[in-house]
Order: sequence, then structure tokens, then C-alpha cells
Amino acid sequence: MKRKLLSLLVLLVISAMTIGAFDITDDWTLTGTIDQHPEILIGFIPTYGELTVGYKGLELMPGDRTEFQLSAGGGYVERRFWINKEGNEDKTMTQPLTFDALQITWALRFNQGFLESPVGGKDFITLSLGYEGRYEKAFNAIADEKKSWGSLHAVQTIDEFFSAGMPDRLFEDIRGARHDYLGTNFNFQFKLDSMVDTLTTNDGYLVTFDIDWSPLALNSGLSGKADYYQFTLQGVGAKTLYEYKTEKMSWFSIVLANRLRVNWLSGEYVPTYVQKLGSLGRQVRGYSNYTYGTEFYIVNNFDIRLTGPDMGVDGLALRINLFFDMGYGCGKYFNTDNHGSNFLASTGAQFTI
Repeated sequence: MKRKLLSLLVLLVISAMTIGAFDITDDWTLTGTIDQHPEILIGFIPTYGELTVGYKGLELMPGDRTEFQLSAGGGYVERRFWINKEGNEDKTMTQPLTFDALQITWALRFNQGFLESPVGGKDFITLSLGYEGRYEKAFNAIADEKKSWGSLHAVQTIDEFFSAGMPDRLFEDIRGARHDYLGTNFNFQFKLDSMVDTLTTNDGYLVTFDIDWSPLALNSGLSGKADYYQFTLQGVGAKTLYEYKTEKMSWFSIVLANRLRVNWLSGEYVPTYVQKLGSLGRQVRGYSNYTYGTEFYIVNNFDIRLTGPDMGVDGLALRINLFFDMGYGCGKYFNTDNHGSNFLASTGAQFTI
């Protein structure tokens, strides 16, 4: 029990941490994200990292930002699925599919801004076009037993799991003798930005609409396959209720924030890493990633953010989120012809840096 509680606390902290975006020079920016493997030092250290370098020195339209971005990342993560032979969600399973994935990612993106935001200092509209590439190889889980996760059974190997009669289509990207996958994804984003976003305060709104497309012709070069499309509409509104700060630092702030997210993800072969992004369980806090995966979901996340003091380092501050989440999902379960629906809700507190 103590190990479970410690793991949960550490994962909450680490999973909320990102490398903040900052300017290297007037023309260059650097952004980064991290992820972790829960079985490697109980998730205490990052096992995946990605860096994005942006160049904004070229101005195609006077007064509007033009930016080219290049991203590269790599690392080792764990994935876990409670899916039965019919492709439906089954949390009663004693031996879910658990495996590790070595992933290497790269991406190119072009961003073009239009018009001045009502809050000033940024573009109101931004259009983005992107290309994303990914290589993955699945390995048997490094954990041989999962008693800490409530299971008294040894973790099956990938081949043992599929030998039980699981249809090929459920996890097509890790099937085959080599369990490897080489993929390509194209992305378009439309963004409206009227948000004043600082380390400790948020005021205004931000709306994004994303389209992702991964055609089979560009996602079947190795043993794994992918063929999917995704539409995502998200709106975020925030208001700072209180802030106490001095000339040198912000000591404390209270911010109300609300996010509404609508998602449609479908296709013949939805790869496992995309199922994480498109699952209802991922969006409603307190549930497992890769769970409750149906084509459609709508989720509302409400936060009361208590932030401060800042830590004397640019981009770092302590924060407690008091949250209430609700979500509904329906449609076909990923990579099946079976329909289902789920309603999830949660409330609690997060500690983040």
C-alpha cells in the first residue's frame, strides 16, 4: 500500500511537469515535454523526452508571426489495455495486455499568424500545418508480476496474449513477428487566442480545432499498420480571481479555468499510442490511460488553481489543482465493429510543478 501511494504521488508530480517554452534569442524558441515508465524507479525519472526548436526570424506577413518548428524525441514507456476478445472494455480482466514501447519521434510544423489578439502581444488567429513521423518497437513488459496493481497473475508476453485468440485488428501496430511500426501523420490546426497566460495567472479564452490524418499507404512499411483520422475541438476559458505579488515574485494566485473538449477518432487501424490520446479515461482525471476508448467523447474539466510561490527559477512554480471532471463517450470501440457508451466523473486534487 505504501508503495502504491508513493508511486501515485510521484506520478502526479512528474506527469504534470514539462520543460517550459522560452526564447533562446529573438528568432529562436525551445520547448520540451517528458514522460515516464512507472516500473523504472516508480516513475521518478523521465524515460521519454522531446524537444522542439522554433525559428521565427522570417516574417511572411508584416506584424504577424511566421514560425517553422522541428521536433525530435525518444524514450521508453509502458502501455496497458483492458480489452476482451470482442474489443470491448473489460476492467475485470486479470491479465490485461501490458507491454513496453521504444519510441522515436520527429516532426516538422509551419505556423502562420493573422490579426492582433484582443489581449495584445500575440496573433489572434494561427493556422498550422504539420508532419509527424514515428518509429516504435514493442517489447515484453519489464515487470513480471503486477501485485501492486491489484493482479495476482504474472504479466503475459505479447505473443502469449495474442495466442489466446485476440483478433489481429485490435492491436495491428504491434502484431507481426517483429512488433515494430513506422508511421506518418499529417496535422492541421486552427487556433483563436485571446488568453493572457502567465506563470501564475490566466485570463481570457483559447479555442483550437485540429484535424489528424494517417493513411494506410504511409503506415504499413513494417509489421505494424495504422489507418485513422481524428477531429478535435477544444475551448478553454479562465479568470484570475486573486493574486498577491511583489516587485520580484508572485506569492499566491487563485484562477478558475474550464476546458471543454470534443473528439472524434476513427479508422480501420487506430494504433496504440493514438488510443491513449483518444480515450475517455485519459481525459477524465483519475482513470487509466488507454481505457474507455470509443470513437466519440465530450469532456469538461473544471479547475480551481492555487499557484505559488514561484520557485525563483524562470518558468517554475508550485500549484494545487482542485478539479471536477465529467465525460461521456460512445460509438465503436477502437478497431472493432462493436458499439458502447460510457459516462465518467471524478473530483479531487492534483499537486504539480
